[in-house]
Amino acid sequence: MDKLTRQRELVKSLATEPWVHTYSNLAKTLGVTQITIERDFEEMKDNGFHFKQDEHGTLYLHLSGWNGVMPVKASTLRQMEILRNLTSTPQGLTLKEIYTRFNRRDEEEVSSKTLERAIKDLEKKNLIKRRGEEYVVCSEHILPPLQLAEREKTLLFEAIKVARALAPIPEEMKSLEAKLKLWIGEKDHSRETMFVHGRTPTQDVHQSQCCFQLEDAARSKNKVNILYRKEAEPARQLRLNPLGIVYYWVLDNWYLIAQDEGDQRIKTYLVNRILDVTLLPEPFSPVEGFDLKNWYRYSWGVYRNQCPVPVIIRFYDHYSTLTRVRAELNKRETCTLTEDKEGLLMKDQVEGLDELAVWLRGFGAEAEVIEPPALRAKVIEEFTQLLHMYGGE
Repeated sequence: MDKLTRQRELVKSLATEPWVHTYSNLAKTLGVTQITIERDFEEMKDNGFHFKQDEHGTLYLHLSGWNGVMPVKASTLRQMEILRNLTSTPQGLTLKEIYTRFNRRDEEEVSSKTLERAIKDLEKKNLIKRRGEEYVVCSEHILPPLQLAEREKTLLFEAIKVARALAPIPEEMKSLEAKLKLWIGEKDHSRETMFVHGRTPTQDVHQSQCCFQLEDAARSKNKVNILYRKEAEPARQLRLNPLGIVYYWVLDNWYLIAQDEGDQRIKTYLVNRILDVTLLPEPFSPVEGFDLKNWYRYSWGVYRNQCPVPVIIRFYDHYSTLTRVRAELNKRETCTLTEDKEGLLMKDQVEGLDELAVWLRGFGAEAEVIEPPALRAKVIEEFTQLLHMYGGE
């Protein structure tokens, strides 16, 4: 068993059996030494995994990280941080000032000895030099910030793909390729991805990696196994046919839309609950009549009940309200906006009135629900609670 496979097994064991395993019994199960297991855990921490350990030595997977690629060494990350600080401070920094910058956050403390080693290594590489008490960057040996046009970024990404196809590449190249995907994305019209209302998502590395894998599987119609956990309960292994992913900006969450291989139902899975994704070579047959865009045609967020409700809302011309409404609804095909003397009248068919109410809350008195009565009552109830919170009658 290679190291990356072993580390995925460690993740699976801790996720499916929380607060059961120790370093020693994991070592026995996998047939390696405890030192090897402890080294694996340290490497996984560098890849964004967070673990908890109780007084009995049993372990819990608190947060999943970037699985399936070799981690960047902590010493390398420290050196990169030192270079970043020195580059942004042309006059230089003393060792004490560098130490202060590393240890002013709520993170594990980095000792002055560790920083001294990192600085000496950077000096040997002629990347920094000492000038009196301060350390400064050797500008003649530092590559300036790389500014690439959109076409150049795409060509760089394609070059990496070609290199991978022609010959085996180091594990580090997988990491570089994934980061480039985060940076430039892939201009592919067949993407099985949808942005509900189109606002840009936060780029979390683990979620992004999961999304790229799931999107590839949806596009190629390949089955996946996922390790899925709701809150603190034991994780479940699910075998799914991925149909697409959706980003909902109000909650800043990604969702997987997939067919459960067991009951054949189409379900929604929160991506930040997915701890691991295994792509399977087995293809699945497309779901007859399914189209991701049509599936969410009437949904305001990710909720669906296949019973859209007619909605009429008036937006009043206060400040930048009308500009905001037009910008946030410009891609919603079922919505019509009619301008009059008072502002805008919005008419739509909506699934998910609770999610619509959350969006309307941000407009305050600048939005009035005309129909349906259920949505109007929901908004009145929320603002009545808000009034009471501030001591009103």
